Amino acid sequence: MRGAALAWAVATLVALGPCAPADARADETDNFTCRGRVAVEAQPVLDGWVNARIQAALTRANRRGTNACGAACVVAELQREVGGSTPHPLTLIPHSRFERWIDAQRSLDRCHLALGETIYGARPYNQPWLFPFLGRIILVSDSILLSGRVVGLDKVNHFIREGLAHWRYVDRGDGDIAASVAREWGPPHRQFRWTEYGLKGLSLPGVLSYADVAAGYSGYTFWSHLLAIDEPDSYVVIDQQVGRYAQQRAFRFDEYVNDAWDEGINVSEFQPALAREVQAALRARGLSAPVVDCGHLAALPDARLYVNPICRQP
Repeated sequence: MRGAALAWAVATLVALGPCAPADARADETDNFTCRGRVAVEAQPVLDGWVNARIQAALTRANRRGTNACGAACVVAELQREVGGSTPHPLTLIPHSRFERWIDAQRSLDRCHLALGETIYGARPYNQPWLFPFLGRIILVSDSILLSGRVVGLDKVNHFIREGLAHWRYVDRGDGDIAASVAREWGPPHRQFRWTEYGLKGLSLPGVLSYADVAAGYSGYTFWSHLLAIDEPDSYVVIDQQVGRYAQQRAFRFDEYVNDAWDEGINVSEFQPALAREVQAALRARGLSAPVVDCGHLAALPDARLYVNPICRQP
């Protein structure tokens, strides 16, 4: 290994922390192998968590009253309650409390795979200490059935965390959603930034996930609905008769989840060596990528921002 590559590896491992696979958070998903292995819809359980958190935020705001807790106050309460995140104790990478809660719900029907069972299992990429020799770290997330789609639990994290980051970027007036998504992708070369081309994707695991960005884009739409008070699409309104905040409609994931969240349809790109290993694994399973024609994804709003270009070709 050349000196520059070794220095990059060492710096990355320092940034990651000396975590064992059991301690690290999952960051990729295999919706090819998991296809057909989940049958029970998880949406009612996940919808319930979001609606409960909205109610908790409004309860705190209503204790102070709409005069003392105005629009900015209730928006802050909703962000804190629904969008709260905690850093991993070793990696310091933020993960939404929602994702951690889902991960703890062992009764949810889920597809759980050991790395060797996945399309990424050609080498022990789940051993962080081998990074200087293998050049990547891949930890695999469970998949669930959400709104009729096979979705990795990591997508819920992107929906909440990246979605809120997009909303804040646009709300500050820094740019529009296209500019915010461009920031999430980052520059297309191997680097240390917390972007899809960086440590979230191509630089560390070697996976450039369009589905991750799609979930974040949907999250932006959700946060735009949640944090806009007294608008037609708002979740929260002010009951003027009693001077209290109220939830005017229930949250449902099927308003936001679509096939672009599914990495078996909105397929990822890979670093060349990993791409060859993944293709070999798919051939061994008799699978194609994507698993179905993905041309319909081109009709989604702003599809150019998060849909793999192969799905947007005539």
